[in-house]
Amino acid sequence: MLSIPVPIFIVLVLVALLIIGILLKRVSSGESVKIEDLDEYMRQLAEKAVDFSRESGLDLDYSLESIEKAELSLSKIHEDFINQDDKTDVEGLAMAFGAYIGESIKRNTPDSHWEKDHPVGGPNSFPLHWKGGESFVAAWCYRRIKNGPGDNVWHKYQILSEQRDK
Repeated sequence: MLSIPVPIFIVLVLVALLIIGILLKRVSSGESVKIEDLDEYMRQLAEKAVDFSRESGLDLDYSLESIEKAELSLSKIHEDFINQDDKTDVEGLAMAFGAYIGESIKRNTPDSHWEKDHPVGGPNSFPLHWKGGESFVAAWCYRRIKNGPGDNVWHKYQILSEQRDK
């Protein structure tokens, strides 16, 4: 695995936040936005996570096992987040990594699909329906970035997958 110096990593995080923030500005406003093709929208967001991870030396390939690599990227983002004096908003990165994890699940799990809104999660909560349940993977990533290792997305995926297989 490639290693990049912390200052460069911080700059990469800030640039990624800016780019993703521009893409998600209307989504994070809490108002329902019109998305012509939800699957394409989520694929584009997921590619932002792939690009971001590649810049820090991790290759994400949409396999289920790559969710563990996404967890490594989220861990680095969390460390950056807690070490910042100015707590940068991380919703954009959380949404991109949520889209990546969801796309990885969707591509490898039959009958999986995205929805944009949810009666409980609200507008733009983007639940992923898979194996008879639904998951708010962007919320998983948001909590992982904000709270740290106790909200490990790889462990959440493994537990839910195992439970839903029974």
